[in-house]
Amino acid sequence: MKTLWSGMVAALMLVPAMARADRAERMEKRAERMERQGERREKRGERRDERGEKLIQKAEAKDQRAGDLRAEGHVKAANALERSADRQERRGERLERQGERMERQGERREKRGERLEHRADALEQRKASAHAATPATPAEPTVNPATPAVPAN
Repeated sequence: MKTLWSGMVAALMLVPAMARADRAERMEKRAERMERQGERREKRGERRDERGEKLIQKAEAKDQRAGDLRAEGHVKAANALERSADRQERRGERLERQGERMERQGERREKRGERLEHRADALEQRKASAHAATPATPAEPTVNPATPAVPAN
C-alpha cells in the first residue's frame, strides 16, 4: 500500500515539471509566430503607404487637368474633376496613415516576439540549470548521520 501511495505521489510531482518543459517550447513557437506576423504586417503597411502616395500623385495630376479644363472654359467638367481629385487625395492620405500605423504595429509585434523568444530561452536555461543543480546523491555519501564520530581502533 505504501509503495502504491509513493508511486502516486511521484507521478503527481512529475506532472508539473513536464508541463513546464512544454511551456518553454510553446512560448518559443508563439514568439516566432509573432515575429513572422510582425514582418508581414510591416510589409503590408509599406505597400499600403506606397499605394497612398501613388493615389495622391494621381489626384495632383487630376487637379492639374482640372485647371487646364477651367482655362479652356469647361467649368463644370473642371469642378467635377476637382471633386474627384479631392476624394482621391483624401483616400491616399488615409491609406498612407494606415500604412504607417501598420508598419509601427508590425515593428512592435516583431520586437515583442523577440522579447518573448528571449524569455522562452531563459526559461529553458533555468529549467536546465535546475536539473543540473539537484544532485541525485547527497553531498557526502560517506558520512552517515547515525554513525557516531568515534575513531575505529
